[in-house]
Amino acid sequence: MSADPAAAVVKNRPLAIIAGAGDFPLQLASLAAASGRPVFIAALEGAAVPAAFGQADLQSYRLGQLGRLLEDLRRRDIADLVLIGSLPRPSFGALRPEASTLKYLPHFARAFRGGDDHLLRGVVAFFEGQGFTVHGPADVAPQMTAPIGPLGRKVASVAQRDLMTRGFQLLAALSPFDVGQAAILADHRVIAIEAAEGTDAMIRRVADLVASGRLRIAKGDGVLVKAPKDGQDLRVDMPAIGSETLRNVTAAGLSGIGLRAGRVLVGDAAALAKLADQSSLFVEGVPS
Repeated sequence: MSADPAAAVVKNRPLAIIAGAGDFPLQLASLAAASGRPVFIAALEGAAVPAAFGQADLQSYRLGQLGRLLEDLRRRDIADLVLIGSLPRPSFGALRPEASTLKYLPHFARAFRGGDDHLLRGVVAFFEGQGFTVHGPADVAPQMTAPIGPLGRKVASVAQRDLMTRGFQLLAALSPFDVGQAAILADHRVIAIEAAEGTDAMIRRVADLVASGRLRIAKGDGVLVKAPKDGQDLRVDMPAIGSETLRNVTAAGLSGIGLRAGRVLVGDAAALAKLADQSSLFVEGVPS
């Protein structure tokens, strides 16, 4: 949820979705529009695919066109923003700022002097300093997050729940080190911890170990857990899983996925539940 509970979403006010790659920006745009509010898509070049949004009110921007983006938002009388979708971290030197963006560079030079969390907090602080309210996707469309309980028909066993509990404890303990948001446990031990490679690459690493015979995961064993770090700003950095995650989990021979309910994006929960059932996996939201 939003880090600022006072920043309530006013449903009839226009909303700008600053869209990166993936399905989540599309799903959020559809749900926000269905609620009756005007939606403007600011599609980030090299990430979002403008054609995927159909007839939506949309404009594409390079990262160096921040000044132009702000002008367009103000002209449309937009004060509410959501930043959603994946975007590879750019180098500061690759921004290629337009003249209207030059005056903002000192702020972003400071934001780039740190890890991803530091950079994202800098982005939020910038928009807030310009008078905008930054909302999390869960503030606009809470149905995009993992609900409490199983998404599909399959339910975790007692042993699998024990693995999930240990996994969430592990992630909480790792929070101060700003590591990843996911881990894999099997056979009463930690198999893998997400680092810079991301969740899906971590799962594929485990799948390679299984395929090569260097790791065995018994049927019904092996669980992926995913949760935000303590203090993570869920407005701009909410953990997420999708269909690719489920396919990778299946390929690795794992039994299922445990998620922090309400704090991990799943997008289209019904579609994910159907895929989980087809793959004989449990996908379960666990309350904090």
